[in-house]
Amino acid sequence: MDRPALRRRRFFVHGIQRKYIFLSLVPLIISSFLIIVFLFVPLDVLLYSSASPAAREVIVQDLRALGFRIWPAIFLAMLVSTFLSVFVTHRFAGPLYRFHQVVDRIAAGDLSTGFKLRKGDDLVELETALNRAIESLAVTIQEAHRPLNDLTVRLETLAKQGRGGPLEQDLTALLERAQEVHKALGRLKIAQE
Repeated sequence: MDRPALRRRRFFVHGIQRKYIFLSLVPLIISSFLIIVFLFVPLDVLLYSSASPAAREVIVQDLRALGFRIWPAIFLAMLVSTFLSVFVTHRFAGPLYRFHQVVDRIAAGDLSTGFKLRKGDDLVELETALNRAIESLAVTIQEAHRPLNDLTVRLETLAKQGRGGPLEQDLTALLERAQEVHKALGRLKIAQE
């Protein structure tokens, strides 16, 4: 079940990443808005009040200087926040993407696959628990195959011995049921040890 670590080239692998990018940007946008309100609004009020022309010129200079410092800082903070959100969420969105793929394969009957996360990914405990569940299910299926194979062989032998009698019909019906179970279990693919 051990597979080599997967290397993905995409950073947006799960919809949950958009949610956390949004959640990280909203507080930043709100705090930026509050900074702007508390820094620029008082200066604007002074500018449009009955201040002298010299005082207005000083306020305009302060507004320009403040704007040249604040706007790039806000833009840079949003850019860094977005980048960090994508990077951080990739550590758990990547495993979610991988879990989804493996669960789809399990739903299709392939129990030979297991979860293998990259070094540094989150949700390692879930990886361990799901791998244990897959292994347990595979062992149970293998244990069911052994007595079923034995039962099928014995039913075939008895059906051949009881040819022509009423027992043959019952044994044939039982053999058909055993073959149905074989067919159902045969759709499941388990790892070969």
